[in-house]
Amino acid sequence: MFYLYECLSLLLHAGRDTMGSKKTKRLEMTVAAIQRRWGRKALHKLEGSAIKVEVPHISTGFSALDRALGIGGLAKGRVSELLGPATSGKTTLAIKFLVQAQSNGGWVGYIDHARFFDPDYAHRCGLDLSHLLIVAPYDLEEALAMTEALAGSGGLAALVFDGLDMFWADADATLRIAACLDRLVAPLARSGTAMLFLHAPAVRRSSALSALAHHATTRLRIARERWLHRHGDIRGYEARVEVQKNRLGPAGRVVTIAIKFNGTVRGNGL
Repeated sequence: MFYLYECLSLLLHAGRDTMGSKKTKRLEMTVAAIQRRWGRKALHKLEGSAIKVEVPHISTGFSALDRALGIGGLAKGRVSELLGPATSGKTTLAIKFLVQAQSNGGWVGYIDHARFFDPDYAHRCGLDLSHLLIVAPYDLEEALAMTEALAGSGGLAALVFDGLDMFWADADATLRIAACLDRLVAPLARSGTAMLFLHAPAVRRSSALSALAHHATTRLRIARERWLHRHGDIRGYEARVEVQKNRLGPAGRVVTIAIKFNGTVRGNGL
């Protein structure tokens, strides 16, 4: 009787092991399929050493802001957003970020739908124009298509999309932007390109804003605080930057950064 019990027990455990093995095999196949489609970063196991893993990132160009973000800058392979009104320092911060992205000889891109990009000012901020792609799309459809193509190419260290707020009033446009954001996540994760969207604060919520809020790893809000004067000239200004959202570090931190014109704006010319 005891012998029969042992045999049945062995058979039962063997059956469980076989079932477990089949389930494990199916899980492994599913994981492999997901990783092929969305990239290895989209789904992976957490090893013991992964708790304090360093997040690949690009410096913002401002050490105080890098410290506030917790990881040393904006994450590679993810979406970040920077919002603020005109003359807040938003564009300058974006350019300084691109300068850092070029530090190892990398290429960067700038989606300039509004035709506001000033190459002379960007060069004086330290940007290497020979490693910059300026995208001047005819309409939103072109802008989104080229954004997706560049984001997934793997050839850019960072990509900035300026003027997203130009489309807030168009309900159809915001839906297309939202759909584009949904499609961008996987290509960015595979390519490692850091994507930064610039826009002014919106009065009303839209599909695009909701999608951006959902997909953005980091949200920064910038506002000019005061002008910096020297010998009667305006030498720059101080801007307040708030980390409103941060999935990779602490949120709610506020820092003040100094944006200096290096002589590009003179007091006598105001």
